[in-house]
Amino acid sequence: MPGSNHDVDASFMDALPFSVREAATDLIRYASLKDMLEIRQEGPTEFLQSRFNLNQEQWLQVVNAVIMTKVSYFQVELHFPNRYIDKLIEIACYAHGMSSNDPIELYQSVLSDHPNFAAWIKNAIQIKQQNLRFAHTQSL
Repeated sequence: MPGSNHDVDASFMDALPFSVREAATDLIRYASLKDMLEIRQEGPTEFLQSRFNLNQEQWLQVVNAVIMTKVSYFQVELHFPNRYIDKLIEIACYAHGMSSNDPIELYQSVLSDHPNFAAWIKNAIQIKQQNLRFAHTQSL
C-alpha cells in the first residue's frame, strides 16, 4: 500500500494520461484488488461513472494500470504460497491483455517500460522455485 515500507511500482500509474489520473488515484486508494477485478469484468459502478466522466476505453486503461500497481503491492518472500504467486501472475497477465499466464512472457513484455515490475516478476519466479526446492527437501 502507498506509505508502506516496500517498493510499489508506480510506473503503470505514471504512464496514464493526466486526464484519467484522478480516477486512477481514487481507485488505488479506495478499491481493493478484488474490486478492481470486478470493475474490469463488469465495468465501473454507477457511482464511479457519475464521479469520473471517462469513456469505456479510458476506464479499461485506468483499471488495468491500477490492477498492475496493486499486484506490485504484494511482497513475495520465501514461503509465500505458490498458488498465490500463480494467481497474482494470472491477474497481471489478464490486466496486461495477455492470452496466456506465462510469467516469462509477462516479464519480457514489461521489462523495457516497467523494469521494477519486471523485477517483481523475476523475484516471484525465484521464490516459487525456492518454495518447490524447500518442499522437496521436506519430503525426503
